[in-house]
Amino acid sequence: MEPITTAIAAVTAASNAIAFIKSRINDVQSVAEIGDQIGTLFMAQKKLNEERNKKAGTGDIQFKGSIDAVLEAKRLNQEMQQIASMINMRWPKTADQKSTWQEIIDHHNQALREQKEARQKAAREALRKQHEIEETIKAILLIAVVAVIGLGLFVFLFSILAKA
Repeated sequence: MEPITTAIAAVTAASNAIAFIKSRINDVQSVAEIGDQIGTLFMAQKKLNEERNKKAGTGDIQFKGSIDAVLEAKRLNQEMQQIASMINMRWPKTADQKSTWQEIIDHHNQALREQKEARQKAAREALRKQHEIEETIKAILLIAVVAVIGLGLFVFLFSILAKA
């Protein structure tokens, strides 16, 4: 997808999720029922931030696109603050507990950390396997070289004995 298309898709998805949450916040029994829409908001926020960082150029078109991305990101942040307030009012916590929205953010951040760790683990495992294959190839080459040298010495020895 082109960057503009990606940003438009993110804004559209976020707008739909916001409208759904606002219309259903009083009807749902638990936060889990609007979890997909909250996930969509986080995904849209991430996409808009990525687009904003990509468009940090100085050209006229890029500069306008960068401004649009910043404005959309700010609008999304304002909407998310409203959603946070609505969720916290719908499912209040005592003063000594984290707010419901903070628990959602903590859970989201934990999931992102786990995904990152899983990707890093997979990369380390791939690197380990690659290193293991390299070591196996080196060992096979060493054995082949030693076998060729041994065979060469054996042939040389027999040729000297045959001449003698």
